[in-house]
Amino acid sequence: MAGSRHRLFVVGAGSGGEDQLTEEAHRAISGCRSFAGGKRLLELAPAGAVTHVIDHDLEAARRFIADRLEQEDVCVLASGDPGCFSILPFLKRDFAGKLVVLPGISSVQLLAARVAEPWDGWKLVSLHGRPAPGGGLALEGPTVFFCDRVNTPERVARTLVEGGSVGRAVVGSRLGSGGEDVWEGTLEEASVAGFHDNSLLLVFPDGVMRAAAPADADAAAPGIPDDLWLRGEGIPLSKSEVRAVLLSKARPADRGVIWDVGSGTGSYGIECSLLEPRARVIAIDRKPEACELIAANARRFGAAVETVCGEAPGCLAGLPHPDLAIIGGSDGRLDAIFAAVLESLNPGGRLVVTAFLEATRKAAHGLLAGSGLERRQATRVAIARGKATAWDEHNPVIIFTGDRE
Repeated sequence: MAGSRHRLFVVGAGSGGEDQLTEEAHRAISGCRSFAGGKRLLELAPAGAVTHVIDHDLEAARRFIADRLEQEDVCVLASGDPGCFSILPFLKRDFAGKLVVLPGISSVQLLAARVAEPWDGWKLVSLHGRPAPGGGLALEGPTVFFCDRVNTPERVARTLVEGGSVGRAVVGSRLGSGGEDVWEGTLEEASVAGFHDNSLLLVFPDGVMRAAAPADADAAAPGIPDDLWLRGEGIPLSKSEVRAVLLSKARPADRGVIWDVGSGTGSYGIECSLLEPRARVIAIDRKPEACELIAANARRFGAAVETVCGEAPGCLAGLPHPDLAIIGGSDGRLDAIFAAVLESLNPGGRLVVTAFLEATRKAAHGLLAGSGLERRQATRVAIARGKATAWDEHNPVIIFTGDRE
């Protein structure tokens, strides 16, 4: 495929009607014979075309596209706009030099048009295949949730109400189709209503009642003091000095999606959220008691952090790809977790690994060396606390970092 000159068109098909296609999209579809996309969208392909239905097996889709590109141009049909929670990040990893992206009308644009509101300041949150946001989610402004059959608009609204959010809600269902419906009311009313699975929930918050953060003036990131965190038996918390150094290396500012894998008490993810409140921060841990603790600490400090309770790397599948990923705890599965995180890391993203044990340090060093990441660094953090003449020394921590171009 390296020598192939054929192009990969990624066409935004809107809600799937031909009337929503741009002239450029029509030309691209007319000029291609190989197509991949959802079953409904493949109806836009001309008669006799070679087609592949994209489902959960993305590797099969990748093989189909790569094979067809050896012979001819290929068209991938994406619902809405390719730049809005679509397959585009996946395609960029293997076909970046061949992409021709043609925009379409996204469901967000359709919803904004129906309520005659500008949408350039809205926060977009996809919940497709994801757990509902936890009570720590703080709505700082208008927010759109992409819902599905599990994360229905009423379930998401109920979670937000239980977390203290109030405001106006709009639910757009089957937008752009013959069965389109737009509902408006309060967030509380939305929490007890019933809506179609294929819906967007738009929330205009009047305010968020957050659990009061500790009154201590030091309760600010980076490096929130250890004694301000809620703790759990057997659930680790890195020292505040280590967190401060790690966050200076992680640089969470302007990151859209942040993963905190093996989150423990939740300190890395929570402090990332406090430093970059616009980010979607996802804290992952295999222990249910750790996930409960993460949510409690998020409420305590007023941070917007989602929790995923599951064992990595398996539970990472389906998550939005990260712009920053921090691997804290790995419980002896660093090789597999590192590989999964590396595969998911977005272009321009940063990967951070912390290592406390010698075996983990050696493994992390080798993994980073063979990762292909740029600007690889290792920083040794050794802290000692006490008075000027008596020090309590703590075991050193190595912080590994690398960037994807």
